[in-house]
Amino acid sequence: MPKLYELRVFQGRREVDAPNKLRDVLDLDDAHGTKRLLTGHLLAAAERAGVGRNQAHLFHLDVHEVRGDRAENRALFQFSVPVVA
Repeated sequence: MPKLYELRVFQGRREVDAPNKLRDVLDLDDAHGTKRLLTGHLLAAAERAGVGRNQAHLFHLDVHEVRGDRAENRALFQFSVPVVA
């Protein structure tokens, strides 16, 4: 079932894009679609940070469920991409 989630971008332990937290609707029952969407957000975040797509493995997303108008404090899960040669 699709729900609204907040995506917080990190490079290592440092949060990036902090003033512009991303919100998107994810259907966690659709693993392929969720992976495709999160990969796109992560690659875009890496590019905004000034590194190429081949450095995107240095970043990860913390995915927070949104209830009402606020995101939960605790991340539901983290998402990252593998090292690409």
